[in-house]
Amino acid sequence: MRRRGDDGSISLMLVVLVLALFVCVGLVVDGGAKLRAVQQATHVAGEAARAATQQVDAGQVQQSGHVRLNPVAARHAAQAALSEAGVSGTVTVAAGQVRVETSVTRPTVFLGLIGLHQVAGHGSATADLTIE
Repeated sequence: MRRRGDDGSISLMLVVLVLALFVCVGLVVDGGAKLRAVQQATHVAGEAARAATQQVDAGQVQQSGHVRLNPVAARHAAQAALSEAGVSGTVTVAAGQVRVETSVTRPTVFLGLIGLHQVAGHGSATADLTIE
């Protein structure tokens, strides 16, 4: 004999548990996308900074023997590395040091259901001109 007061209680609990499961899966899948975005942003920032420090002012080396970074060429090389990778970022060149900050966005899979349609990852790298 069934009790009438319990009708539908299992289905409500099932709906709540399924929603909680989707949120957990969304956090795992889309959290992984966030980590990949951060890794890509950091990697590209490092590559761009290294490319920039290879831009030495050849005229200065020939005239005085001192090795200095060509700031215009360094900025251009870093920006070229960023655009080749398809990543947005900023480049700062000062006193033989290059700082690159990048940002990568990725679309979400599950978290779009609750209004989060993309995740962003930020990275930065600094490279110094060193002579050995």
